[in-house]
Amino acid sequence: MDARGLMVMPLQASMLLVGIFFLCLTGVQCGYHVTYSRSSVCGFNGALVVLPCRFEYYGIGFYLRGEWYEERSGSVRKYSNKYPDCSLNIDTLSHAHSGVYHFRFYTSLHKSWITGTSGVTLSVTDLQVKGDIVTWKQNQIKVTCSTTCRSSYHPQYVWYKNGQLLQDKTTSSILLDSSRPSEVGSYSCAVRDHEAQRSPAVCVPKKQCWGVTYSSTGICVLLNSSVDIPCTYKYPQDHGIKTAFWFNKQSHLQPEDVRLAEEYKNHVEYFGNKENNCILRLKDIRESHSGEYAFRFTTEQGEGYSALPGVTITVTNLQVLITPESVKEGDRVSLTCDTTCILTNPTFIWYKNGQPVTYKHTTRDNKLHLDPVSSEDAGNYSCAVKGHESLSSTAVFLNIRYSPRNVSVSISPGGIKAGSPVILTCSSDANPPVHNYTWYMKSGAESLVRGTGESISFNLTSDTSGLYYCEAHNEEGSQISTDAAVPTEECATSMATKSGMMITKVILISILVVATVSISIYKVTRTNRTTRTMRQGVDSDAHDDSYPRSTPPDTLQNVRSVSDTYMPLQRRTQSSYETLQRREPPSAEMELKDLRMKLHHKP
Repeated sequence: MDARGLMVMPLQASMLLVGIFFLCLTGVQCGYHVTYSRSSVCGFNGALVVLPCRFEYYGIGFYLRGEWYEERSGSVRKYSNKYPDCSLNIDTLSHAHSGVYHFRFYTSLHKSWITGTSGVTLSVTDLQVKGDIVTWKQNQIKVTCSTTCRSSYHPQYVWYKNGQLLQDKTTSSILLDSSRPSEVGSYSCAVRDHEAQRSPAVCVPKKQCWGVTYSSTGICVLLNSSVDIPCTYKYPQDHGIKTAFWFNKQSHLQPEDVRLAEEYKNHVEYFGNKENNCILRLKDIRESHSGEYAFRFTTEQGEGYSALPGVTITVTNLQVLITPESVKEGDRVSLTCDTTCILTNPTFIWYKNGQPVTYKHTTRDNKLHLDPVSSEDAGNYSCAVKGHESLSSTAVFLNIRYSPRNVSVSISPGGIKAGSPVILTCSSDANPPVHNYTWYMKSGAESLVRGTGESISFNLTSDTSGLYYCEAHNEEGSQISTDAAVPTEECATSMATKSGMMITKVILISILVVATVSISIYKVTRTNRTTRTMRQGVDSDAHDDSYPRSTPPDTLQNVRSVSDTYMPLQRRTQSSYETLQRREPPSAEMELKDLRMKLHHKP
């Protein structure tokens, strides 16, 4: 972005804020607020809880995005976009959800987050049964259902003996007589309308206790992964175990062993025994496996025990959320590896285009922070949990918006001559793509608009030649190119003439070079041929005994016979010049005669 673009952006933002301010002053109502009807909410472990909220805005544009976040961990939860209600529902509450929650949103004219002055404090409680001996009555025991929540209302309670509902018990405390066999057993409680969140059982008396202990009442599990549900159980010492199995509470009205169900074939494995261990393993978990699982056993004495409430399995996959949704270069961007439940001590791993993210950006909890973000950060992002790298999330594309850059002008065709058409094309790199190009021609200190569009064309004349540049625009800004020179008509004509002359010169030089080379080759070839002839004659005379060296007449006769071959050149009609010209080739033979004579006269 050029200097003018950098100046325009802050100016536009300032003008927008000033515009909103004056709009409010002129009588048009504008404002916003977030309110919570309760500052604190207490929920039962494993239950559903609602954080009440309401938000309003006017005069600041239209709603773009809203979300909830937890103050301590920074975890983000999606909002269902039901204006003006911004209440948050949390299913299957656990102690990990405890914290202070805030709702925030922004609009088209108010791009920073709007939130309330305070949040909602969420606390999570477990029900607990306490047994106290009543000192003033023999064998009397008082059992009380208690919570850590401070509630302004007095709920009704539900009591269970050995897992079975006691119809007439609705108060927070009940009295039991441990000396009566009918009242001996394992007792637990729940709050009316929250029966699924049952307390651990307490035995009355303790030595005759029945019970099952789970290490957790709720487990968050990744889709297609495996999980073990730890479990132990106890029963009266004079009883023996007959059957022991796990069941899904939602699947059937009566407890049924999950190992016998078709949908759990190859998905369950029981590691328990008939003493005190009852561990269950779920493998390759599907979404349909979500639900509450409980352990049940029966004894040889005909009694049975169902350990309800059981363990709630919540199946989740991973999802990448990008905040804010619309990102431009230079912004601060956060990517969240979101789940529908809270995993146990996860370590998150981030990938870009399938490769681990190992560069300067930081990760914290389930977030990846890009600050500031650049166009090089654009790509497909996914996340996974360490130890389950093969179960990564679906990749989400991070789109980075930026204003045009690398704007340039190209001229075609390459050879320009007077009167010929000229096409100027403007190219750039921008996201979103350039939606408008403007063309300018410099005229002195001024710039004249010459057209719009990615390309313009015109015929080359004295009026159309000069310096041109283009300006590319998109929603993020604009940038201008460097100048491109279109030559004048005279320059183009001169260039064409010089080009033609240059071509002619090249052709003439080429012909001259070819001719010179051909003549040289001819001369070399003829010289080589003459030399070979001379050498052959010398060798022949040197070894021929028919010509004695002491007989000069034979040599003269031989010379005469050689010269008779060129006698037709001595015609009287020829000029001396012509005769010399035509006798020039036999000079080699004359040299041969002289050489032979010299050889014959050697002693």
